Amino acid sequence: MREQTGRAVRLAVLVIAGIVVGNVLVTLLMTRDTGLGVDELIAFAGGAALGLLVEFGVFRRSGR
Repeated sequence: MREQTGRAVRLAVLVIAGIVVGNVLVTLLMTRDTGLGVDELIAFAGGAALGLLVEFGVFRRSGR
């Protein structure tokens, strides 16, 4: 049970960190407007995908 909670917390932290990294990368690579648009969608979806990729590609693979 404790291991499952730890994995869930780690996944949440990685997704949030991925969203932050995605926002930084999009800011550096694109000219962003102040409204919500496609660039925000790219930043949030890409960041969340990055967090999931790290969780399932690195942590869960090495745990087997």
